[in-house]
Amino acid sequence: MKIIDLDGKEVKVTDLSLAILQADDFRRYRVNKPTEYQLYLYKYWEDFYQKLVLLDTEIRQQK
Repeated sequence: MKIIDLDGKEVKVTDLSLAILQADDFRRYRVNKPTEYQLYLYKYWEDFYQKLVLLDTEIRQQK
């Protein structure tokens, strides 16, 4: 399974359930005074998580 991340790079997913859990954790990390890069990471991990969940939903609907 593969998804395209926010940077347009192809990411191979070998364990979808674990990837969803990890992305969910990463998207929740926050700091008090985020830098511009940290704000980007917030968007990156939210987008990544949403794409993984969508992939999971598509796979479940095919079964």
